[in-house]
Amino acid sequence: MLNNSPVLFKSVTQKHVALSVTEAELYAAVNCVQEMIYCKNVLNNIGLQVTVLMVPEVDNKGTVDLINNWSVGGCTRCLNVRQCYLRELKEEGLLVVEWIAVDLNDSDIFTKNLGETLFEKFTPVVYTRVDKYLTVKPE
Repeated sequence: MLNNSPVLFKSVTQKHVALSVTEAELYAAVNCVQEMIYCKNVLNNIGLQVTVLMVPEVDNKGTVDLINNWSVGGCTRCLNVRQCYLRELKEEGLLVVEWIAVDLNDSDIFTKNLGETLFEKFTPVVYTRVDKYLTVKPE
């Protein structure tokens, strides 16, 4: 967000086949961080000062632990390159990965079949953001 306006908003299917939820979340975290770096570079190139610290929120505890720790288990060796990329950014002070609880993650409305309670909780958040940028409001 820049001055309460979205700089980038995107929803796509993943381009990789993941063998676990943790692996899928790691792929998504890497893609998210790459987009954040791209946006930072674009904003810097147009002369805006950008805070370098990036804080992606991940709702998978295993993924957060993989990124924030230097240990690699037998089942996660194939994830090493993506893990190391995010860990290096963290060690450079450019990235802080935070865990967010499922009941607080409003982006789940785009990616999961939510129960009625969470759906009703997150729908106003999404519509408020969308309505703000529509020139013609839906009836």
